This record gives sequence, C-alpha cells and structure tokens, in this order.
Amino acid sequence: MTKNVLITFALLFSGVSLAQKHELGMFFGSTGYFGDLKDDQFGEIITHQNPAIGFVHKMNLHEHVSFRSSVQLGTVKADDFLSDDPNKQKRNLSFQSRVMDVSVGFEFNFFEFAAQKRKITHSPYVYGGISYFTFNPQAKNNQGQWVDLQPIGTEGQLVDGSSPNKYELSSWAIPFGLGYKVNVGDKLGISFEWAWRATATDFLDDVSGYYPDPNLLSEEAAELSNPGNLPDVVGKTRGNPNLNDWYNFAGFTLTYKIKNKLKQCLRAL
Repeated sequence: MTKNVLITFALLFSGVSLAQKHELGMFFGSTGYFGDLKDDQFGEIITHQNPAIGFVHKMNLHEHVSFRSSVQLGTVKADDFLSDDPNKQKRNLSFQSRVMDVSVGFEFNFFEFAAQKRKITHSPYVYGGISYFTFNPQAKNNQGQWVDLQPIGTEGQLVDGSSPNKYELSSWAIPFGLGYKVNVGDKLGISFEWAWRATATDFLDDVSGYYPDPNLLSEEAAELSNPGNLPDVVGKTRGNPNLNDWYNFAGFTLTYKIKNKLKQCLRAL
C-alpha cells in the first residue's frame, strides 16, 4: 500500500517536472518616469523614455501561470524647462536618476500557452509582483556639474530639529503591466511588455514637499532647491507631497528555453 502511494506521488511529480520549463533571457527597451516633474499627459509619458536593459528568468508552472524574476537597469529623467506648463517652466527643476530594479512576480496568460511548440504559440498576459529598487537623483549646478541631491538636502532635510530626515536611496514598489508573448520555434521566445512600478517613495526625483529657508541651506543646496529663483516661496509646495513617484519599463524580452530533465525517482522504488 505504502509503495503504491509512493509510486503514485512519484508519477505525479515526474509529470509536473516534465511540464515545467525554465527560460533565461535579456530585456531590451526603455524606462520612463511619472512624478512631480511630469505633465499629466499620456503622450509625454510615452515619448520621454530612456534606454534600459535587463536579465529575466521565467519558470512556467502551468499553461496559464509563470513565475518570473528579473533585474532591470535604466535612467529616468525630467526637466521643467521642457514642460508645457508655464508655472513648471518658471520652477525650472530638473533631475536624472539611475534605477536598478529587482522584481519577482507572476505572469497570467490569457490562452493555454506553454514554452514549447504547441497549437497555441502566442498569448497576451498580465503581470504583477513586487520590486525592490535603488536610485540616486542628480541635477546640474550652475557650473554644469552633476550633483547628488540626497546628501545636500534640497528640501531642508536635517537642517534643524524640526526638519525631515533624509530619504533612503532604496525603496519598494508594486510592478504591474500588460504583455504579449510568442514562441519562436522550440528554443526561443519573445515578448513585449509595458509594466509600471508604483513606488513607496516620493523622492525618486528629489522633489516632494516644501521650499525650505535658503538661509539654512548650503549655497549649492539653495541653488538646486530653487533653480528658478522664485521669490517668496519659503513654506510653499515644491512638489506634491500626497502622491508618490512611478516609473516604468517597456520593451522586448528574448528568452532561451531550457527543458527540465526527467527525475529518476522511480528507479529508487
């Protein structure tokens, strides 16, 4: 009886093992940003993208479900000078920040898709998971030099006992998006995806709260806190402290399919 149960479990395990396949691949695409320095225009979000690259691993658990992990690298940037909003042009803030994103999550296929040659060789899918990312906002000073913004405290961080603490240069995000995948023969797969990261920080662009008193800042911090030299702004909103920043990755992923080997479980029984 016990031996029959073991054989049954071994057969089931072997079947699952054969059904699963791993894929390793590269992501090539772009990254973009939405936050305090962006206009609320969908067209601007699409056109202001920057090159990005990444590495992807997929484990196909079922025809409808794949587990995925990835590392993606890109640079997000924005400039008030390029805005259509005259108030933002006067504010004249700008930044760039290199982002390294590590994500895990699941793809849910609409069709019964498998990473092998089948009748159905393509499928749209949705993606969701969790991300941990690092960033480092920078801006150019009057001498044209890139300056790390977090250490100098452009919103008055740590200038006195009542000021906010410096923000962390890493945070969590919730990735979600849409994609379309296609098998290319027995070994290769290609997918196109656009996925956003809803972050837990409002400082991806170094802009969140209120203008500090420039007399409490270093000369460089005061310059980059109010590059538009706006008068009488102390205590007024510099950004939108009620909304966190977002970023996205869009592009193609090319994967190579690796078949699992048959487990030798039955030989031991």
